[in-house]
Amino acid sequence: MVVRFLLDENVPATVVELLRKKRFQVRRVQDILGPGSTNGHVAGEASRSGDVILTFDSDFLKLNPALRDKVSVIYVDVHPRIPAEVSRLLDRYVEGCVQLLTQTRRVKLTKNGPEEVRV
Repeated sequence: MVVRFLLDENVPATVVELLRKKRFQVRRVQDILGPGSTNGHVAGEASRSGDVILTFDSDFLKLNPALRDKVSVIYVDVHPRIPAEVSRLLDRYVEGCVQLLTQTRRVKLTKNGPEEVRV
């Protein structure tokens, strides 16, 4: 299965480079939908395309039920959000996040690794 990510506007360019280096397909919200797109619009695009949303925005874990069951989300919960630290964590754990998405639709990535998010 080919995984393609739709990166929210808040995801740094270093993550784009890292995911592409790992041979994932990557699209950025600002390139596809334009800057300032609503979470609902982003989720709608991910639902249509089958992309996994990668974001720093916890609101994507609380989408309305009509969208929540149709999209997969990886929420990166790392503070402070230093791009090098985020890239290091994704380098180490992105495959684990993708594997966990085979069992659930929402994954939270922390400094300790990926975990399922239950709503």
